[in-house]
Amino acid sequence: MIGKNIQNIATDIALIGGTFDPIHNGHLQVIKEVAKRFNKVIVIPTGNPWLKPNAPVASGEQRVAMTQIAVNSLDLGDLVQVSAIEVKRSGPSYAIDTVNELKVIYPDSKFTLVLGSDAAANINKWHKSDELQKLVDVLVIKRPGVDASNFAEIEISAPDISSTQIRDKVAKAQDISDLVIPTVASFIKEHHLYGSR
Repeated sequence: MIGKNIQNIATDIALIGGTFDPIHNGHLQVIKEVAKRFNKVIVIPTGNPWLKPNAPVASGEQRVAMTQIAVNSLDLGDLVQVSAIEVKRSGPSYAIDTVNELKVIYPDSKFTLVLGSDAAANINKWHKSDELQKLVDVLVIKRPGVDASNFAEIEISAPDISSTQIRDKVAKAQDISDLVIPTVASFIKEHHLYGSR
């Protein structure tokens, strides 16, 4: 709800989902800022995102690997972990299924789903949205110029980067060193992702 005090939610587990195709510096800034406010952050590369018309370019395993490499670079130890829970699941990937699985693993925890403004605006279209919203709190990363949501919001100063922009630059053999960390750039090149040579 609007006005919820997000400074006092350190007993929660934050869930940050995304395609991470690839994970970039904007994602890492969000993860760092969210980690300051929670006891644990679980970063979840999506499996087969049913609401996205285009399938990820990199495989699920490659996206999990890039995400793990990037999260390790933050040097936050056990505070932030990467989960392949959705990538391992066959068929469409639904947030409600992920939350229910995590509730079995962490039965005494309270979950907060961290979403960008765009995702929050579409949450009512999600599979079993009403049930999902009863199971989790929602925290929205507010973006300049986007109307306020009906959820708690946080402003994070993160670079305006899109994974599509990175894939396009890689395909054109352009420099991405200001968009991703060096180890992710090396992974992309080593695995010939996005048309890299």
